[in-house]
Amino acid sequence: MKDWKIKWKKFDNKENSIVKSHSSISNKSIQVLSKPNGFNTLINNSESDASIITEDAMIAMKQRQVMSIATSPGKSLFTTAFMLWMSGSSIQIFSIMTTGMALVNPIKALFSIKSVFLTFEKEEKIDLLLPKLIFISLQILSIGVALYKCSTMGLLPLTSADWTSLIPNKTYLEVAA
Repeated sequence: MKDWKIKWKKFDNKENSIVKSHSSISNKSIQVLSKPNGFNTLINNSESDASIITEDAMIAMKQRQVMSIATSPGKSLFTTAFMLWMSGSSIQIFSIMTTGMALVNPIKALFSIKSVFLTFEKEEKIDLLLPKLIFISLQILSIGVALYKCSTMGLLPLTSADWTSLIPNKTYLEVAA
């Protein structure tokens, strides 16, 4: 095997090197890389003012997290709509399963809204009204998309022809023979 030699810049100052020179098993000296540009040894890595999180910053961070949870159904709305569109409008097993999941999942999420925001219920300074309303409205919008898909498949009785069985038959008083 060829003995590859890499030329490294050698510094006399030990602080400018990442790893000090050492000798390998074959007693060949290995020289080290210099510190990267912009590396500052004067910065103290102990606790500084930037690393201390105030109570207001913690509340703002938790409020952002609650809003992220509240808007999460909106992130999957377009994916669900695309899957419903790709399944087609004919009644087949795949389109029925896709439509069923698009209907059932938001309904389950609406019934479990208490458990979704349970971790933030204990916090007194976090307002949960607006995030819960956003979460509920996005779930209702998801149900609306699924119901539209049911309508395009012909599963919802929306036309007058769907209700013809409820129209009473007309009884004739006279019959011509």
